[in-house]
Amino acid sequence: MQSEVKFMKNKALILLIVVVLLLLFPFVYNHYAIDYSQMKIRDVLVTNDKTNVLVYARVSHFTPDIEKAILAGVPTTFSFKIEFYQEGHLWFDKRLAQVEVKKGIKYDRIKKTFYLTSNFESSPEVFHEYGVAMPAVAEINGIPVMKVSLLKPDQKYYARIKLEWENYRLPFYAAFIRIFLSLRDFETDWYRQPFHFQK
Repeated sequence: MQSEVKFMKNKALILLIVVVLLLLFPFVYNHYAIDYSQMKIRDVLVTNDKTNVLVYARVSHFTPDIEKAILAGVPTTFSFKIEFYQEGHLWFDKRLAQVEVKKGIKYDRIKKTFYLTSNFESSPEVFHEYGVAMPAVAEINGIPVMKVSLLKPDQKYYARIKLEWENYRLPFYAAFIRIFLSLRDFETDWYRQPFHFQK
């Protein structure tokens, strides 16, 4: 009989702890949640050379939490999503091309060296200064998205660009903790930029 009473008390205590944790979770989440809303795509240029439509852009800044993760040696990947459209007169705009520029950065804390990879580069770039490495991650320069020969002079075109931060790779226990601390994947808003053909 005493064992049954003890079991019921333990069960009630566990239930109480669970309820308290559930009640506290929103406050803990909001305290640790990272505000990504200030990160924006900016300084966008959509132009062309004799062959291609080219896109230039950069992200305004990275949050301190992202910078801390990189400096801690966590491999981190950013993706610039680019879409190129022809404006529709009476119907929907027509997407003509889409390009993804992936940039990965890894900091070697022993060698104090940053390694930057990109799907548009055949070999990693190496940087020894944080102030040089991060701007290289934060921008895209002259990414070809469309052949000029496929465009019609009497049509209007524009590009859309956004940045996504992919789930950086952490050990299982750290990834589990991160669920509660809101170090989540994110993406910026789309930035729309008209294209004006340069002859």
